[in-house]
Amino acid sequence: MAGLPHFKNSTAGPARYEPVYLNQFEVIIIAPPAVSNKLGFTQSLTLEHVKKVGPLPELAGNAGGQIVTQRYKFAERAYAASRPASTLHKFTIEFELNLNNTNDNYIYNAFRAWADLIYNPMTGQQGLKVDYAGGPTAQAASVQVTMFNRTGAIFREYVFSPVFLDSTKLTENTLDYTLDGQGSIASLMVPFIADRYVETRTGQ
Repeated sequence: MAGLPHFKNSTAGPARYEPVYLNQFEVIIIAPPAVSNKLGFTQSLTLEHVKKVGPLPELAGNAGGQIVTQRYKFAERAYAASRPASTLHKFTIEFELNLNNTNDNYIYNAFRAWADLIYNPMTGQQGLKVDYAGGPTAQAASVQVTMFNRTGAIFREYVFSPVFLDSTKLTENTLDYTLDGQGSIASLMVPFIADRYVETRTGQ
């Protein structure tokens, strides 16, 4: 009988199809030219300190737009929304923080320099999008997220560009004597917003 719960009756099992692992990914960040020489953005240091990233775009069709309904007497019929809820995309990357041999908190300092291009709280200076997002004639800021299998073969990729830091604050420090172990290591939550993204999927 078809459908009996046995290994030989499935396709994915006998064919050795691999599961999708949520920890097989990389994040590559290209900062705007004004801060791209900061230590935290060189030598792939951001890649080394990424802990998690999300949410990544998953919605299709209405992209969060509200369903439209009509009526014939008391019978309802539904339609896709006339527009998506938003064409922007927001996501957050969490980094773990280290000090280098000169006591430079390099990941924090790099993103703080990027945030200062938008508004510098020490001076009151504000910047233009061409500075804090890069481009169009210079390198645009971007975030590339790739997902791959256990051998490194990429099956899904997102490239967000132009991208810059969202208005949400970087993680605020709360110092705590009671923390111990892994929970005592500082992390940095960096919020991003992108005008557009390109998604590539094997088999799309």
